Amino acid sequence: MTEDIVADFTGRFFLSTSSDTSETPEKGRIIMTRRRLVLATTDDKTTVPLSNVVDVNVGTVPKHVKRFFDDTLTIGYEGPTGIQSAVIESEGDKLETFVAILFRCLLNGRTVAVKHPARVGGRVKNSPVRKGKLRIKKRSIVIKTKQESISIDIENVMNIGRGNKLGDRADRVTLIVKSIDDSGLTETTLIAPAKSQYVNLLGRFLRLEFDELREEVNEIELTNPEKRVLVGVHATGGDIDFTNMLDGDPAYVTNVLNSVKNKDLILENGNGISLTPKGRIVVTQQIEDVNV
Repeated sequence: MTEDIVADFTGRFFLSTSSDTSETPEKGRIIMTRRRLVLATTDDKTTVPLSNVVDVNVGTVPKHVKRFFDDTLTIGYEGPTGIQSAVIESEGDKLETFVAILFRCLLNGRTVAVKHPARVGGRVKNSPVRKGKLRIKKRSIVIKTKQESISIDIENVMNIGRGNKLGDRADRVTLIVKSIDDSGLTETTLIAPAKSQYVNLLGRFLRLEFDELREEVNEIELTNPEKRVLVGVHATGGDIDFTNMLDGDPAYVTNVLNSVKNKDLILENGNGISLTPKGRIVVTQQIEDVNV
């Protein structure tokens, strides 16, 4: 292989078609360049052009191989006999690293049409539809057009949907990404990759990052005073007497505020105290048992 290799590790994998589900996984090497994926054993190898990849599913083990795998990556691709799949498993954090590289190879540089913002709050905006180049990063995506660079942080995303809302073509599938802008308003961005397979892949990437962030947030443990601080900041925009709210002395209040800040849930700036994106997720999706 003369192309630059971007991933090379050992693991187990299972190759299947709709009519072949009886074989067992094989051990071998998983090798990837920016153009193709190679699954090699001592006796054989399978090459998958990345341009043929139509789906990437992380963590969901297909039923027909559940008895062999605990946690996997499944890659769906167009093969000689139709849609085929490669189920891959590896030890440690190798698979997680590979997934990040795989999405970059699949999505970076793809042409997309974007309308940003399509809506702010409840108001429809007359933003033009522009062409741009997509680049994905850890917990964010960036679309560079000739006029601007549009960045969407996963921490600010509220919902990811699909529709046919961009341009004159009724068959152009569009991702509808709703997020929170810097002023706290809901902002809607419409993104339509040139090919439908990249709509699916970009949606998979966003959903994966979205779910991972919420899993991290779900693991955060909060005391009742910390919950009260978060609810208070959310309700008042940070304009609140925390000493009175917590019924404590200034030193105790400072300790509580520092604890919440160290968990990356609030931010102190020149305008006072505000919730971080993680803090907003905690308040809106997890805290239900606290009154200020």
